[in-house]
Amino acid sequence: MNKSHADFSRQIQNMFGAIAPKYDFLNRALSCGRDRYWRKTAVDALSPRPGDRCLDIATGTADVALEIASRDPGNIQVVGVDFSPQMLRLGNRKIRARNLERSIKLQQGMAETLAFANGSFHGIVTAFGIRNFSDRQKGLEEMWRVLKSKGRVVILEFSLPENPLLNLIYRFYFEYLLPWIGRMVSGHRSAYSYLPRSVGDFPGPQEFVLMMKKTGFQDVAYRNLTFGIATVYTGFKYAS
Repeated sequence: MNKSHADFSRQIQNMFGAIAPKYDFLNRALSCGRDRYWRKTAVDALSPRPGDRCLDIATGTADVALEIASRDPGNIQVVGVDFSPQMLRLGNRKIRARNLERSIKLQQGMAETLAFANGSFHGIVTAFGIRNFSDRQKGLEEMWRVLKSKGRVVILEFSLPENPLLNLIYRFYFEYLLPWIGRMVSGHRSAYSYLPRSVGDFPGPQEFVLMMKKTGFQDVAYRNLTFGIATVYTGFKYAS
């Protein structure tokens, strides 16, 4: 990882550490509860089966990991990776509260340098995380590397509505109201201003599909959720 990527990662890591205590509350409030539906949809797309070992990258407070493990407790193993120790501490509390310590293991790590052997997982998911990777292409390559042959990757990310009127209304909320509310509740000056900037900088669906195909994923597809506010991408690894 070069210096600029390392500096970016540290900045984003510090930001998420600062907002961790209010992260779950703000996710529910600012999305009007839709974030739960989006994450459930991503896990539906992952389709974990008994005996699977799944990886949740940028697991945060482990909402997606919990959703995966709850599909068949004790029979699906989940590893959650995140670069924020503050987020992981909160995630571990939620795992203990659900008595899922045997099904979910959390560890600190970077998406661009995953500490796993080639072909370690049947399925990989990242929800609202790839925007924050310091090197998105390297992150995709690492997903490909640690995914088993015939495994599936699911990437859930924010996007912008394609409908011009909805886009205008949503941008007003996203760029003006959301940062103000987030700043007032979290006490962090820049975190919820960074969010709309990072979504605006993220590739559009067609461009991101090409990135996934370039990495080697096949049968790549995407589906817009909630008028295009979020998008779920899926792909498969058929080669070893």
